[in-house]
Amino acid sequence: MVVIDELPFRFVGGLGFRSFCAVLQPRFVIPSRMTIARDVVHLYNSEMEKLKKELTMDGQRVCLTTDCWTSNQQIPYLCLTVHYIDSDWCLKKRILNFVQISNHKGETIAKLIEDCLHKWGIEKVFTITVDNATANDVAVSILKRRVNGWEGSVLNGEYMHVRCCAHILNLIVSDGLKELHHSISSIRAVVRYIRLSTARVEKLSVCVAKEKIDFKGKLVLDVPTRWNSTYKMLEVALKCQKAFERYEEEDSKYSQYFLEEEGGKKKFGPPSKIDWANASRFVEFLRSFYQAILKFSATKSITSNCFYLELGEILNLLKKLVLTNDSLLLDMVSNMKKKFDKYWGNLDNTNLLLYVAAVLDPRYKLGYITYCLGCFYDAQIVASFILKVKTLLRSLYAFYSKGKTEISPTIKSFTLSNTLQDSLLSEFMKQKEQITFDESLNEVDRYLADESVNPLTPSFDTLFWWKQNSIKYHVLSLIARDVLAVPISTVASESAFSTGGRILDPYRSSLNPKTVNMLVCTQNWLKSTNEGLVE
Repeated sequence: MVVIDELPFRFVGGLGFRSFCAVLQPRFVIPSRMTIARDVVHLYNSEMEKLKKELTMDGQRVCLTTDCWTSNQQIPYLCLTVHYIDSDWCLKKRILNFVQISNHKGETIAKLIEDCLHKWGIEKVFTITVDNATANDVAVSILKRRVNGWEGSVLNGEYMHVRCCAHILNLIVSDGLKELHHSISSIRAVVRYIRLSTARVEKLSVCVAKEKIDFKGKLVLDVPTRWNSTYKMLEVALKCQKAFERYEEEDSKYSQYFLEEEGGKKKFGPPSKIDWANASRFVEFLRSFYQAILKFSATKSITSNCFYLELGEILNLLKKLVLTNDSLLLDMVSNMKKKFDKYWGNLDNTNLLLYVAAVLDPRYKLGYITYCLGCFYDAQIVASFILKVKTLLRSLYAFYSKGKTEISPTIKSFTLSNTLQDSLLSEFMKQKEQITFDESLNEVDRYLADESVNPLTPSFDTLFWWKQNSIKYHVLSLIARDVLAVPISTVASESAFSTGGRILDPYRSSLNPKTVNMLVCTQNWLKSTNEGLVE
């Protein structure tokens, strides 16, 4: 309970808990807070040994994400999370360290991560995903040299550095929303007006009910520096548009409030019908970016294979809107397109592994990437870039083939019962076992030549497909295990800061960093495995 539910150690001494235990089992001896603290240490060490064994067995290669955070104690922490696909083709992520860091310099970050890798016995690092801070560039550069020295990198770590795609996309959209349209300001003003009073919130709820709007949530007031909160504010407000219009009719003070001046300037609002129409356009436009952010930030599913799919859709949307000369969105789109070109306009600015990941999705392979690139770039540029992607895939194949023998694509044999040995079914199954293929082709050529899976296949599971085809493409499946495990955002590490913030609430701010590390890590490990947990 202390670890999973983030309860303070002193909880076991509370009157309520003692009364509960007395009713549940009077003979149960309630441990002291000091005993609980020691038990947490034992649990941490025990779970750590289990995870350490898993991370170092069978040459497991891992991907890393890291980020920094400052607690309410004003203590900076670094979180290091490991991502990998195990031998059963299950995607896993585990927090390795949640530790205090003296400063945010690249050398310091690299030293801390190196110490953590030594502690865990990890040598084989495939990629490190970080945001765009200069210090992270320095840190990854240092770590690449270290891992190369351990002979744990792939292709000398040339593709080890992965930039957080969610962070870049946030920068692109934030640049577009730098100068907010007055319609957004008007809706923000009315949302703020309602939220200023509990009575107003209740009155709006009545208006929602009277207008028969199916909405049970709360109004969202955005944080101007976070565009996704502006998107959610507009999306929720639009659901309640009729309720806002009804509220204006029933609240005599509503219109008067917006006539008053604030800081010598007239307040924005109330929103007109044109403002609501504009807001609807903004939400429709931003929805593509919001959904892309959600896909980039996923932690329970693979993300590297969706990078170019989402990137292509975003670029296609921006190019179409630039050509339409839409007066409402033109300035926003132009700013976003400039930022997009800065980070992703040059194909060579993106880690090629993310394109290889799309090729290793059996629904798309090289065909879809070639088609998409052809929509935005000259044929010569496309041909040159596709050659680079194929060359990298072949280089990876050569690297992973060391010590491996090409395995023919055969189906596991089976034994038929005597009653079926001479039947048509037995003849059919024998025929299915005989798969013919061009022996001059290696796995890469065969994979690219084989027919793709229909991209519209419902609920298609890429990892399950590779699990089923790992015998047919033995070496290529090893590449897919590592490439598809690459996270394209640092959200997995950032989410740990929410846990850290709850553990280090104002009532437990005296916890030392070592204890915080054990609590955050152990909770993550137990929740990930669900061992002993009843939902």
